[in-house]
Amino acid sequence: MSELSKFNNSLDNFFKRFINTVNAETGDLPVATHEPDWPSPCHQGGPFLSEQMLNSIHWLPKQREANSDLSGLSHALDVELRQDIHSFFCRYWSEQIDAIFQQGNLTLLFVCNETDMERLVKNQIGHALSKLRNKQPLTFFIACTDSDYIISVEQGSGQVILERPGYPAERILAQNLTQFINELEYGKLS
Repeated sequence: MSELSKFNNSLDNFFKRFINTVNAETGDLPVATHEPDWPSPCHQGGPFLSEQMLNSIHWLPKQREANSDLSGLSHALDVELRQDIHSFFCRYWSEQIDAIFQQGNLTLLFVCNETDMERLVKNQIGHALSKLRNKQPLTFFIACTDSDYIISVEQGSGQVILERPGYPAERILAQNLTQFINELEYGKLS
């Protein structure tokens, strides 16, 4: 099995675990904030009408029929983007998901619509240019934490790292994105 196939299986399994956990806890689908001007293929049905859940909508990660393209990011930086990074952002439409990794909270930054993809590409380019300007290894962020740190993937090594924007990596969290995704738990520590 190729490394990309292993990663895709890990991502698919993470989403299955996420859905099963939410269903076991709530008896229902995940809920997101409903923003009428920000529709997503992952949204299910219409917004809730009850006052308690006003401005909320059910959603499910939705595998894309044809993967979107991050060629704008690749062209802007003149790099061939790692396949696992491409798959992380292009395999599913998804809301952001809170998760726990090694006793720390994080939020995975998935893409929920085409406008979100355009915003992601612009933000990744800005982050990458800062890394290059500071003569640091090129990284692409995939998650944020409860602090000033972000979680990124190094373009060269594929390692998942903890870093602060504009600064060198502080710690290696996983040897690759597959290992990182496999160790995630859905939820949030209090």
